[in-house]
Amino acid sequence: MPRHRLLALATTLTMLAASALPAVAQDERPHGPPDATPNPVPLEAPAGDGTAVRLTTELGDIVIALFDESAPVAAENFLNLAQEGFYDGVGFHRAVQGFVLQGGDPDGTGTGGPGYNISDEEVVGQYGRGIVAMARTGAPNSAGSQFFIVLDDAAEQALEAYRTYTIFGRVVEGMDVVDAIVAAREPSDQIENPVKILSASVEQVELPPSAAQLAADELAALMPATAGGFDMQTMTFTMEQVGAQFDPALVADLQAIAEAAGADVQQFAVAQSAGGDGSDFVSIAAASIPGVPGTEVQSAIMSLLLPGTDTAAATEETIDGRTVQRLQLDSATAWIFSSDEVVWFVVTTLEDPTGVIAALP
Repeated sequence: MPRHRLLALATTLTMLAASALPAVAQDERPHGPPDATPNPVPLEAPAGDGTAVRLTTELGDIVIALFDESAPVAAENFLNLAQEGFYDGVGFHRAVQGFVLQGGDPDGTGTGGPGYNISDEEVVGQYGRGIVAMARTGAPNSAGSQFFIVLDDAAEQALEAYRTYTIFGRVVEGMDVVDAIVAAREPSDQIENPVKILSASVEQVELPPSAAQLAADELAALMPATAGGFDMQTMTFTMEQVGAQFDPALVADLQAIAEAAGADVQQFAVAQSAGGDGSDFVSIAAASIPGVPGTEVQSAIMSLLLPGTDTAAATEETIDGRTVQRLQLDSATAWIFSSDEVVWFVVTTLEDPTGVIAALP
């Protein structure tokens, strides 16, 4: 991402914080703060029960699926305000090309709110295109009714630097309408005659899987059902789950590799299969960042999955026509190699891993 564009996004991010919410409302419609409280332990990924809000605007409908499980306070607040008609007639007062579309201010000045503030919640998820998050000032617990929709995945880096805007939903229908709203007015922090929300209604939707989950599912589909004579059981992990379990410095290495390749690090996925009996076992792990050659992530993945205290010097071997690196562990042996965009790890007590490696695509 060009440096000048990143700096521009950082500048607009500061303006996003500065233009958020006061404590006094300017309308007289009945509304109050939500009853929900923040999750004591944040979820590992955005989640919701399928509750969605349909915003009917002057240019079409936008359907926002709520993450009411991972962000219960912000999601309930948005839902309550929508049901009470708070957003009816309210415009999208702020648009920044390639960054965010912001609305929810009854004054249209960037300083209006519902007359109360809500509690901050841990940010769960990443600020990709279509994500909906609460606008706020730099002060704690300062969000109210203003929200923004992320327009471009490239905005994530600037938003992530602050990571204070609670992610409470995702647009599942109508991103073309969002784009049309941005295009309909001259980009500004206070748009004159903004495109307005005409009404809001509640419905149930089926939350589509995230890009990260799709990447994990694709990787899991590559895992063999049997290997080395054992039936394999498979699990998958996404970047957020990996980041919660491993050293942040190692995750940062993956982020740097992905950014250098122009790839989406949030689609980083790991699939793991295991099988065996009381005396022998086979464990297969596969990892990938779609768009990045496996050879470029192999060393970082080795650090993630194989603790340095357990590894010995690698030796190169040829097995089933593949060039693999062999690592002797305390109680087993690991074979590591790359195939296209996938890094494969085989850890087993079996003396001959040929049958296991041959089962891999």
